[in-house]
Amino acid sequence: MEENKKSSGKWIVIILLVLLLGALVYTFYNDSEHKKLTDQIEEEKLEIEENLDSMIVRYEDAIAQKTSMSNELAIERDRIIALRDSVKDLKTANYRLLRIYRREIGELEETNQKLFFLNDSLTVENKLLIKNLDSANIKIIQQIAKFDTLTVENQELIQKVAIGSVLKVNNAKAIAMRERSSGKLVETSRSRNTDAFRINFTIDKNEISKQGERNIYIQIINSKGETLAARGELVLTEELTVNYSDTTIVEYLNESIDVISLVEVNRDDIQKGMYIVNIYVENKIAGTTKIVLK
Repeated sequence: MEENKKSSGKWIVIILLVLLLGALVYTFYNDSEHKKLTDQIEEEKLEIEENLDSMIVRYEDAIAQKTSMSNELAIERDRIIALRDSVKDLKTANYRLLRIYRREIGELEETNQKLFFLNDSLTVENKLLIKNLDSANIKIIQQIAKFDTLTVENQELIQKVAIGSVLKVNNAKAIAMRERSSGKLVETSRSRNTDAFRINFTIDKNEISKQGERNIYIQIINSKGETLAARGELVLTEELTVNYSDTTIVEYLNESIDVISLVEVNRDDIQKGMYIVNIYVENKIAGTTKIVLK
């Protein structure tokens, strides 16, 4: 009887040891998986910080060029710095917050493309104006218009516009117009004869976009970064607004639609050089083109 009790006691001890070993193995496995997940989230957090740091450096370089857009660039830079600091201040990596930050970075990159495009254009013009204050400046601008391999075509901008239901613009073209004594408008390439700009473009087909009215805004910018024939302000974000030269409303029915905008200007305000035309659908830049006047 006593031997049976001893044997039972040994089995109980063995079972308890097996259960304890299983618990230790399970705990070790959970700790290992948790560490892997934590390390992965921490790596993503560091990657987000590096992306934001790179954006900040690019903004600092653009601001240092001291164009008329420096204030707008500084505002956007401060917004990125605040976002970067928020990411750094996360004590514990939070996957849900990191996803939110990822989406916000995507929106920032879209805004960056538009701001840097305008700033680069102004920087080129500023350098040319500083270097050449005589008629040679006009020749250089004409040469750039002819041989500029860095021209950003409309299709390139379309590829940067958010996918999905956002409408896209294609085949944008700006034409300078002269008014004859009869009142008829004809095409011209000379600044001193320009009485209006005709902007032609196509809003592409988008089957998933909601049907209905769309507000279209046209902005024409001269070489000084000024908006011609400004009619009002368009709010792009809480921190960023732009002036527009013309606005119209189109009825969008999920099919491509051709749009023509005619912006009348005072020919006394038109100088030789390059003019940039930005096209906005609602508050999103959807296309751009440019024209050089002699």
